This record gives sequence, structure tokens and C-alpha cells, in this order.
Amino acid sequence: MQARRFNTVVRQQYDFSCGSAALATLLRYHYGDPRTEEDVFRGMWQDGDQAQIRRVGFSLLDMKRYLAARGLRADGYKVGIQDIAKRGIPGIALITVKKYRHFVVLKGISKNEVLLGDPSLGLRTMPIAEFVAAWNGIYFVLNSRLDLATHAFNVHTQWASLARAPTDGAFLQPLSQQALALAAPFYSDF
Repeated sequence: MQARRFNTVVRQQYDFSCGSAALATLLRYHYGDPRTEEDVFRGMWQDGDQAQIRRVGFSLLDMKRYLAARGLRADGYKVGIQDIAKRGIPGIALITVKKYRHFVVLKGISKNEVLLGDPSLGLRTMPIAEFVAAWNGIYFVLNSRLDLATHAFNVHTQWASLARAPTDGAFLQPLSQQALALAAPFYSDF
């Protein structure tokens, strides 16, 4: 199961390397450029502001510099989730979860969920409202090879690879284990 979650996501090797793993994921699985996390990490370190990287980790500017040094144009855009859905281009988003800032790849958008390539958790979904609340609103995309990018957004096989209950969200919240234990039949119920 865990191997399947990382089938189209580069797993981060260090606590602070979600940026390099997210960029490696974007390049490898959406643009056909088989970079490893280590390649991207070393390149971003070499091309970046090393003093700042030591203090706060990699930034979108470090990613932009890395790509520019390799002849690829990329920028961050202040956009809404509907703009991304309309354009259908995979990109990198910075989200904050439990006060922890984390780079993820936005791989697709459905009616109610986003499909994320999360370097620490693998392929996963998140309700759109939860994503928007956690996201800083900046979407980082490559400005070239858009034909490849649009074909790699909302890929059916990636959505289908997630194990889901066949309820399609019909129920709101599963019960806790304690609540389920209370629902056991007692001897006198027979």
C-alpha cells in the first residue's frame, strides 16, 4: 500500500527536503524529466541563498533559480483554486498544516477534493475547503512545455490508485473505535 502511494511521488529523504522532493515530483511525473530528489536538492543548494536555506529551508525562489539554471522558465502566481482547475496545470503549492509549512504538488482537482503529491505522505486527497484554508494562494508552475503539463493533470489512474470506501463521501464522519464498540450486541439482545 505504501509503495503505491509513492508510485507517482518522490519521497522526501529529510525533514526539511519537501521542496526538493516536490520539484523532483513535478519534473519527473509531469514533465518527463527523471530528476532525483538528491539532484534537485544539490542544485537548489548550489544555486540558492545558502545562508537563508540554512535558516528557513528552500523557497519557491530557490526552485525558480534551479529551473532557470537548467533553461526552464517558472513563476509563482497568486491564483484561486478555480483558476487552477480551469487551466489544468500541475504545480507546487505551499500549505501550512499544524503550523508546519510544507510543499506539495497539486496533481488534480475534482468537484470536492484536490489530489496532492505529498513528499512525506505520498499520493493523497484533501477536501478543497481544507486545502484552500491551508494554502498560501501562490501556485508555482513551469511556463514551458504546457502540452506535457496539461496531459499530466487530473490523471484518472492516479485518482483510481487511491484506496477508497465505495461510499463516494455519502457519510460525513466515521465513528470512533469506542463508538463502534458500544454498538456490539449484548447477550440479552439475542
